[in-house]
Amino acid sequence: MSESYETILRTVAQVIREDYAGQPECAQRDNAQRWIEAVAAAEAAGTLDDESFVRCMSQYLAAFQDPSLSFEASSKVACKPTTCGFSVRRYGDELYVVEAREDARLAPGDAVVRLDGLAPDDYLAQLIGNPVNGDDPERQLWDDVLASCSQLLVRHANGDEETVPVERLPKPGFAEGLRPPKIEVLEGAGPNGDERAVVIAAHHFADASVLQAMQRHFEDIQRADRVIIDVRDVEEGMIGNAFGLMALFFDRETNLKDLMGQEIVYARYTQLNARMRAMQLARLMDMSDEAGKGWVQAEIEHVAACAGKGFVMEAEFEEDMLFPPAPEGQKTLLLTDVRTSGPGERLVCFARRAASAGCGKVRTVGRATRGSLDYANLLSVALDERFSLVYPMAKTEAAHKGRGTLGRGIAPDVHVPFTPAECTQDLVLRAALVEP
Repeated sequence: MSESYETILRTVAQVIREDYAGQPECAQRDNAQRWIEAVAAAEAAGTLDDESFVRCMSQYLAAFQDPSLSFEASSKVACKPTTCGFSVRRYGDELYVVEAREDARLAPGDAVVRLDGLAPDDYLAQLIGNPVNGDDPERQLWDDVLASCSQLLVRHANGDEETVPVERLPKPGFAEGLRPPKIEVLEGAGPNGDERAVVIAAHHFADASVLQAMQRHFEDIQRADRVIIDVRDVEEGMIGNAFGLMALFFDRETNLKDLMGQEIVYARYTQLNARMRAMQLARLMDMSDEAGKGWVQAEIEHVAACAGKGFVMEAEFEEDMLFPPAPEGQKTLLLTDVRTSGPGERLVCFARRAASAGCGKVRTVGRATRGSLDYANLLSVALDERFSLVYPMAKTEAAHKGRGTLGRGIAPDVHVPFTPAECTQDLVLRAALVEP
C-alpha cells in the first residue's frame, strides 16, 4: 500500500535532518514543518495529486540551494516532468524572457510583470521558503516557479500587455535536451580589433562531443589569438569529457593531481548512508574486473567500520593526468553564469587553482557560478514504490568549515551585470571578445 504524501514528506525531512551532508550549514533553510502542515492540509482537502506533490517537494528542496538534492518520481507515477516552455532572468521588479523554446507566445525581451496577479516579490512572499535560489536577483532561478502559476501578465517588447495562461509542456528527456557544441571563428576581436578568436560553446559534458568538435577545429584553435570557452549553461555530464578543454588552461606542462593535491572531504556515515553506500559498492563489485575488486572490497570494509560514526574525514585525489601548455601567447577566457554547475563549475575551480599556483592562464568573464561543488557522493533512497530522494553524503572541507560555494558560487574575474539588453544581445561574449 502506498504511503500518504505527508508520511513521504516526513521521511524526506528526516533524511535531510539526519543523513544529508549539508548539515548543519543548511539547517536554517529547512522549512519542513511548514511544508508538512501545508501538504497535510491539501491532502485532507483532496487537492493534492502526484504531480502537484512532486512540485511541492521540488520547491521544498530548492530552498536549500543545493543542486545535488532532487526528488524523483518512478515509472509507476503518472506525472511527467513539465516546463513552462521559456526561461527568464530577473532585472529590477520584472522577469525578462531570455529564451523561448516550446512556448511560441513569448519572445526574448518580453517581461513577466505579474504572476497570478502579484509582483515577483509579492508572489515569492506567499511561498514557503525561497525556491528561486536566494535573494540576489542576478542569481534567482524562476523557471520552475513560473511553471506552477496559473497565468502571467506579460509586457511584450513593443509595450503591449497581455495575460497569458501558463502552459505546462512536457520537459524534453535527458537525451532530447542535450544541445551539440558549437565552435566558430570570429575576426576583429581584442581591444584593438586585430585578433582572431575561436568561441567554443559547450552546453554539456554528457559525452565526448566537445572534444570531437575541438579535434575537427584543431588548426583554428591552434592559430587563434584568443579562445573563449562558454560553459554558462553547462550542468550535465562528467568532468572527464571536459578534459580536452584543459589543454588550453596552462602556460606550462601541468599534472592535475599535483595541481589539486590532496582534497579533504567529510563523509556522513549514518547507518542509512552506510547501508546505501554498501549497496552501491556491491553493485560495483559485480561490474569490476579482478584488479578492481580489491579496491571495492576495501571500500566495503571501510564503510562497515564507519557505519554510525557520523562525519568521517577522508582524503581524495584528482586523476594523475598530464596537460600540455597551451599555444604560446594565446589568451583563454571562460564564460560563466549562475547555471554553470557540475563539470562546468569544476573547470572554473581548476582554472582558479591554476591561477593561484602560477601555472594558469584563464580569466573568467560573466557571473558567479551555481555553487555546486560543496557536496558529492550521491545516494538514492526509495520512499515507496513511487518516489525517491537523491542526496549527497559527503562535503568538502571548505563547506565543513563554513567557507563553501553554496549560495554564492565562484565569482568571475570580470563581472558583466545582467540587463534586459542581454535578451537579444550576448553582452558577456562581447565583453570577452575585447577583454585586454
